[in-house]
Amino acid sequence: MPTKLILVRHGQTLHNVAGKIAGWTDSPLSDVGLDQAERLGTYVAEHYVLDALYSSPLQRARRTAEIVGRLAGLERILRDDLKELNFGDLEELTEAEVSARHPGIWAASQVVDDHSFTWPGGETRSRFYARVRRAFREIVAAHPSQTVAIVSHGGVLGSYVADVVEGHPHLWRKYLLRNCSITEVRAENGRAAVGRFNDYSFLPDYAPDPLLQSLAGASDGASRG
Repeated sequence: MPTKLILVRHGQTLHNVAGKIAGWTDSPLSDVGLDQAERLGTYVAEHYVLDALYSSPLQRARRTAEIVGRLAGLERILRDDLKELNFGDLEELTEAEVSARHPGIWAASQVVDDHSFTWPGGETRSRFYARVRRAFREIVAAHPSQTVAIVSHGGVLGSYVADVVEGHPHLWRKYLLRNCSITEVRAENGRAAVGRFNDYSFLPDYAPDPLLQSLAGASDGASRG
């Protein structure tokens, strides 16, 4: 039997609301984000029997996973390689501010298949994609035929799903996840397939955050988180 991965993007953050880039910036959950996490945790506890729960150590994911774990009866396992892409010196700016203040950097960032691109003071895309692949490969290998929840970030989860579906992680913006939505992936013997995708039916009264709405029409925005 394959390993079932339950992929969850963290709840809404203060940076999400403000439209600011938060890669490694440790943005806290908003009140809405906390409520989303509670609803998510209740849903997960009612619909899944989890064998393990992994999380990025950044507080927006860690706190979401803590709530899920409390309701599902599991301790979270933190992994540094589940952190968002590091946007370095340009974190805590909006995309409009980056474009206006650093037009050359912004233009270079739009070449989405340039995996050598690096945000100043941050992380290369190639290193980011490699660590995300490694993290998921190791988690699947550690939990054969089990059900595992992974709470992480838009860039991490989007790039992984893009890699699974199309073999190209840089197409992550086609697979944007809403805050606290659920995506299922079944993985076995080095292969994976996506089942339900970006399901937020248990959060019907929440609109997408401003970052997700802007990214939906962008070629390669920075505002993941």
